[in-house]
Amino acid sequence: MSAGPNNDDWVWVANPDHYILHEIGDSTFAFSRVSGTTHMLNLVSRAMLDYLAEHPKTLTQIIAGFAAYLEVPPEECPSGVVRRLFGELDEVGLVERVEP
Repeated sequence: MSAGPNNDDWVWVANPDHYILHEIGDSTFAFSRVSGTTHMLNLVSRAMLDYLAEHPKTLTQIIAGFAAYLEVPPEECPSGVVRRLFGELDEVGLVERVEP
């Protein structure tokens, strides 16, 4: 399902019409209506999904803005972690590339 390897200028979105979320404690289960698979997300992964559902963003914008979205200092949310987290959501098909 992954569109990777990813170009930092491609535009991405999480479309809430393509998944169903169910929360249990600090975990969220995301059922993909597209693939028919269920994925377990932690709080940060869920926040990334919510962040991408707000409006389309490039990977550059995601990396630059995710720490602020979480309301944490950038050093607590390094770009490598953001990139890896995004890549995992892409790999399981919970985010999709859109035309700008």
